[in-house]
Amino acid sequence: MALSIPVAIACGLVLSLAGAASAQSPDAYFDFLMARRLESQGDQAGALAALERAAAADPASAEVRAEIASFQLRRNRRSDAEAAAVQALKLDDANLEAHRVLGLIYSANVDAMNARTPEMQVEVAARQAITHLERAAGVASAGTDIQIHYSLGRLYLRIGDAAKAVDAFTRVVTQNPDSAQGRLSLAQALAASDNLKGAIDTLEFIVNDEPRVAGVLAQYQEQAGLLKEATESYTRAIATDPTNRGLKFRRIAAVFNDGNYTQAAAFATEAQAQHPEDLRFPRLRARAVFEGGDPARAVTILEPTARANPRDTATQLALADLYNDAGRDGDAERTLRLLLEMEPSNAEALNYLGYLLATRGRSLDEAVRLVERALVAEPGNPAYLDSLGWAHFRRGDLDEAEKYLSPAAQQLPRNAVVQDHLGDVLARRGRWADAIVAWMRALDGDGGIDRVVVEKKIQDARMKIPR
Repeated sequence: MALSIPVAIACGLVLSLAGAASAQSPDAYFDFLMARRLESQGDQAGALAALERAAAADPASAEVRAEIASFQLRRNRRSDAEAAAVQALKLDDANLEAHRVLGLIYSANVDAMNARTPEMQVEVAARQAITHLERAAGVASAGTDIQIHYSLGRLYLRIGDAAKAVDAFTRVVTQNPDSAQGRLSLAQALAASDNLKGAIDTLEFIVNDEPRVAGVLAQYQEQAGLLKEATESYTRAIATDPTNRGLKFRRIAAVFNDGNYTQAAAFATEAQAQHPEDLRFPRLRARAVFEGGDPARAVTILEPTARANPRDTATQLALADLYNDAGRDGDAERTLRLLLEMEPSNAEALNYLGYLLATRGRSLDEAVRLVERALVAEPGNPAYLDSLGWAHFRRGDLDEAEKYLSPAAQQLPRNAVVQDHLGDVLARRGRWADAIVAWMRALDGDGGIDRVVVEKKIQDARMKIPR
C-alpha cells in the first residue's frame, strides 16, 4: 500500500463541494470549482491563483484555506500547506481537513527524526501530530480513514502506546485485509503488546500470498518459542530472497536453539559456501559441531578462519570459547593474549582473559588488573563486575569480592553464574542465610551452573544455620 503523503491526499479529500457552497460566496465558490478543474488539467499555477481569488472573495471561509492547505501538500510544499491549515483552524477550529493536513505534516516530521533525536522532542512532535489526526479521525470519510489511522498507529508506537496502535492498525486491516504493510504494522503493535500469538495469526493470514512477510513472521515465532515453525518460515523467506545473509543467520540460530545441531551445522556449511566473506557462518558451524558432540572437529573448522582473520575480534573470541569449553585453557589463554597484543584496549578480551585466569586460579593479581582495565573502558558493566569480584574472591579478598559481586548480582538477577558467585562469597563470610538466597536465585536463573553442586551447597548451608 503506497502511503506517501501527496498520494494519500490526492485520493483523500474530505471537503465536499456542497459544504463549500453553503459556506462561500458565489464568486468564491466559482473560483473554488475552477481551481479543481485547473488542477485536474495539470495547471498548478492557475489552480492556486483561483484558490487565492476564492480566499480573497470570502476571507471568513475556513474551507477555502483548508483546500489551499491540501493543494499545497499535494505539491509537497509543506510550509505553505501548514500556514494555510493554521489559518483555516483560526477561522474554524473544527475544520477536519485542516486537522488532517496538519496531522500528516507533523507525522512526516516525526518520521524524519532519527535515533539521535532526543526522545522528549520525538514525543512532543508525535503528540502534536496525534492531536490533529485524532480530530480528523473522529468523522473521517472512507477515503481518508485508512491513511489517518495508519499514521495514528505509527505515532502511537513511537510514543509507546501499543494498545492504541493495535486499535488504529486493526481499523486499517479491517478496511484492507490483504494489505501486507497494514498487517505487518498490526503485527508489530500486537507484539509490542506482548500478544505474540496475535502477531503470528495476523501474518499467517497472508503469508501464502505475501511470502515477503515470512521473515517477520519467523521472528515472532522464534520469540514465542515456536522454533520449528520459525525455521520453516525462515526457509520460505530465504526462497524469496536467496541472497539475504541475515535470514540465513537467523534460521541457523533458530535450528541451533531448537537443539538440532546437525541441521544447524548443515545450514551454516551451506551459507559459508555461499558467503565466504561472512565470518558468522564458520563461527556458527563450529559451535554447532561442538554442541553436537565433536569438540575436536569444531576446533579444526574454526582455526583456519581465525588464522586468516587475526584481527576479527568475534572470531578470535569464538575460538577462545571453543578451546576453553574443550578444556584447552592454555590455547584459550594464548588466543586471548594474541588478540590483546593487537588490541590492547579490547574490553571484552581483557575481561575474558581476566575471568579465565581467575577461574583457573592462576596469576590472580594479573586477573584483577585485566578486568579493572576492562571496566575503565566500560564502567559499570555487570559482567565485568562479576569477573572482578570473582578474581578478588579467588585471591581471598572477601571485602573486595562482595563490593563488586553485589551490584553485579543486583543488575543480573537472572544470571545463574553471577548469583552462584555471590552465594559463595556470602557463605565464605559465614552469612549462610544470605548465601542460600543467592543460590536459590541461581537455581531459578538462566542456567550455566551445576545444579547438583548448588543444591548440595544449599543443603550444607542449612545445616550450619543455628536452630
